[in-house]
Amino acid sequence: MGLVQGVCSCCGKKIRRESPVSIVVTCDCYRVCPLCGEQMEPYVPDLSPRTYRNENCVEWDPFKAAERDERSTATVYVCRRHDPPFYSNRLPVEVLLK
Repeated sequence: MGLVQGVCSCCGKKIRRESPVSIVVTCDCYRVCPLCGEQMEPYVPDLSPRTYRNENCVEWDPFKAAERDERSTATVYVCRRHDPPFYSNRLPVEVLLK
């Protein structure tokens, strides 16, 4: 069994695994808070339509005067160790190990 390795294009982390062939793995850097370096928790929305911005709908904000928030329907993780909390929409990064 050989050693395969690759570098994450997002964070630069080197990932190594034992495998006889090239494989694709997911780097866990998308779960790390860029402000404090701790693991973020999955974001569970409250599902209230007023919580999320809807920038494509003219009826929602006809005068573009609504206050903007970091939360959106694309938010995946949140770090509550900050005030205000950090909301992340980063997605997993696939790394080819060869």
